[in-house]
Amino acid sequence: MTFSAPDPRRSFQDGRDPSPEETSDPDDIRLHVDRTMRPKLIALIAAGAYPAASELVRENWFDLLMSVDEELGGIIDRIPASVLREWPLLMMLAGIIYNVVPHRRVRGLRYFAAAARAARASRRDVDQVDRALILASESAAYRLIGRPTLGIGPARAAVAALDGLPEQERRSVQALSRVYAHVGTTQYYAGQVDEALETFEKGLAESPETGYSPGFGNLAMLAGIRALQGDLLESEAYIELARTGEWTEMQRSWYPGTFYRIAEATVALERFDAAEAREQLGAMVHDRRTIEHWLAIATTEAMTELVAGRAAVALAELDGFAAMRAAEGRSSSARAALAPTRALLQLALGNPDAADVILRRDLSAGVERHIGRARVELALGRHGAALQELRHVAGATPTPRLSAAATTLEAAALLRFSERMRARAAVEQLGALLDRTGQRLVVALLPPRDVERLVAALDEAGFGHLFDGMPFRSLLPEIDRESVLSERELAVLRALVDTPTISVIAAQLVVSTNTVKTQLRSIYRKLGVSSRDEAIAIALERHLVVPREED
Repeated sequence: MTFSAPDPRRSFQDGRDPSPEETSDPDDIRLHVDRTMRPKLIALIAAGAYPAASELVRENWFDLLMSVDEELGGIIDRIPASVLREWPLLMMLAGIIYNVVPHRRVRGLRYFAAAARAARASRRDVDQVDRALILASESAAYRLIGRPTLGIGPARAAVAALDGLPEQERRSVQALSRVYAHVGTTQYYAGQVDEALETFEKGLAESPETGYSPGFGNLAMLAGIRALQGDLLESEAYIELARTGEWTEMQRSWYPGTFYRIAEATVALERFDAAEAREQLGAMVHDRRTIEHWLAIATTEAMTELVAGRAAVALAELDGFAAMRAAEGRSSSARAALAPTRALLQLALGNPDAADVILRRDLSAGVERHIGRARVELALGRHGAALQELRHVAGATPTPRLSAAATTLEAAALLRFSERMRARAAVEQLGALLDRTGQRLVVALLPPRDVERLVAALDEAGFGHLFDGMPFRSLLPEIDRESVLSERELAVLRALVDTPTISVIAAQLVVSTNTVKTQLRSIYRKLGVSSRDEAIAIALERHLVVPREED
């Protein structure tokens, strides 16, 4: 099975959501939408009853969002501007409607801006619930146009406004838990992960205890983020709650449940159960061309194929997913997010030079790049260089997953030589970390001989139980150092893409033509090719010569 294969359960091939009638699913979230709110709103606007119209929007926010269309936007548009300014929630609703209509998007942004200015103003006549909903919508709008960092301020203001609502007003906000989920998602994609987790917890606390609950997005994001961060035991607690009858199967599978499925798959991968991970990922129903969570989906799918022993398929599927996203998939931010996984897959394919190029080119200096480069150095047998990379991580406060990766690499490097006491300390620290978080997979991301030494050392230190009952094995090969391109050879290869002329390459690199000829022969031998075209094809496939692209 490959994840890009058409499957009507998990991808809307014609670019639209199937109707509730087409799904024949009693759990369809859209069956809980009150469609009578739209005609009521139109009637109130037609009668000039703007206070009542604004109150209707406030009390039925998500019902209206699920049933709006361009016609309703036009009706709001006909309200005199001087009047509409007094009812910013109606302006925000118009902005949301027009934001999804390409030729009306600029008008939608003007409504967003006007409503947001009213919400941020100190006007006492702006209802506090309206202010909270407008700020939440503004933060979500920035995220949906690909600028989540611009939503940080509105998101914080929205959370403060929501938190400050009196109990009676909180009860008047339709699907308050879902409002928190939208704000938290903006915070997450803006890099404010700790704030996002707090917001999701608040949203989960607002979920109704009985009847249909709209707060599943909070629970799914909590489970998924914790799993991706490497705190598997914490994630499993949320997963157990998500499996209960309070939530529906559609919630677990459609957009709100994306990170729940990511969490289930990630936990399965820690047990080396690729089949279960595939089943969880296959249960998702979404349009791969548009879903905003595509990076988490793509990397989890790639790790699933890696655990299944299909690194080449994993890399092809990952690159195919990115290509499907067009310019977004080629952006520097997307390439940075995918770089650690791409580099790992190249290592699994025996291409440490490609892995190193990806890390240097696509990741800015930071913990992930140092850990990735340490893994490459260890694979090349350069344990001293690996430890040097890891020194840059000391003192940082990374996620449990990155902490486990750094400690695993340090322990493996130290076990290669005789610093017994230091190595034992690193092994004991790793064992305690794996025990506390539930991680296992990180140990498999080493060459086979290192895995064998480290597992034996963990067993000797009292952590042998960590790998009981699972088909544990190394996911990386032993690297033939003689097949790795040197820095000078990589420079020649990059120059070869632009010109086939040896004398021009020699001039560019300030070396003799004989040196270039010698290096070309070595490049062809290491790549297993016999011509310039073949060498360039391999270089492109391994991302050795892809130029950096900016957002």
